[in-house]
Amino acid sequence: MLERYQKVRALTEELCQTLAPEDTVVQTMPDVSPTKWHLAHVTWFFEKFVLEPHSSGYMRYNEQYHYLFNSYYYSAGDMHSRTHRGLLSRPTLGELFVYRTLVDAARREMLAGEDREEVLYIVELGLIHELLHQDLMLTDIKHVCSCSPRNAAV
Repeated sequence: MLERYQKVRALTEELCQTLAPEDTVVQTMPDVSPTKWHLAHVTWFFEKFVLEPHSSGYMRYNEQYHYLFNSYYYSAGDMHSRTHRGLLSRPTLGELFVYRTLVDAARREMLAGEDREEVLYIVELGLIHELLHQDLMLTDIKHVCSCSPRNAAV
């Protein structure tokens, strides 16, 4: 499970390698989410549904992130409006990569000795969720690029 976790998480970051930080904040329409938001949201999922309830003593990285990066999990609390995700210039992309790194380190430590079926099930669900967001990221990036005047035919 640990190896699978690391591969899925690494692929998400690999999909962003050719993007400039500015590319990751654009929201070209209400149904498109910025790449930066996807990166944070899937990290929030692991923090909220795996680390918080199953890792003794785990403390949230940033309380605001639970509002900003919740998506449609009404039972998990209030959330920032989907149509306004592109207005989130902060936290920066760099800050979100730090968040991902810290959550991943806590998850690796937890997974190293984890064999409870219920926790492994939630981790697997989170990985499937992240794979879905990888597809969404690619679709959203394609739309963002298609809207750029630089890419328009002259």
